[in-house]
Amino acid sequence: MEERMMDVIVEIYNHMDDGDKDAFTLEDAEEMVSDQIKMDKAEGREPLEYDPQFFYDSIVDLMEQDAEDED
Repeated sequence: MEERMMDVIVEIYNHMDDGDKDAFTLEDAEEMVSDQIKMDKAEGREPLEYDPQFFYDSIVDLMEQDAEDED
């Protein structure tokens, strides 16, 4: 996995509010991937091979880690 992809996921996660996190779905991850590809192209970068399922799983993992840290 590329470090840049995880950096993108963490950046997105850090901008999600509690409502976004509570309602987060695979469809949301698919939209995130689509948006990220557009942003990469607009900034002149070659988009990575973003995988919506990986985005979803990673964000769910981050939410679970945050929940554990709160306990």
